Amino acid sequence: MVLASLALAGCGEATHDVDYYKTNGEERTAKIKECNNNPGELGMSPNCRNAKKALNDLALDPNNKKVPVIR
Repeated sequence: MVLASLALAGCGEATHDVDYYKTNGEERTAKIKECNNNPGELGMSPNCRNAKKALNDLALDPNNKKVPVIR
């Protein structure tokens, strides 16, 4: 149990929600690039899922005048 707690405690990154990534485009793009560079370890992390969901939501929003692009 102590070992599991230490493993989880090592993840010092704050978790951001989908709305955060919708409004912070530079961080969204950086997070998605980071996730794509290491999908085995990061692909299913909360921040990777939230950043990708934010990108998808923005791309599919009919009120969005420009579609975000990841390079």
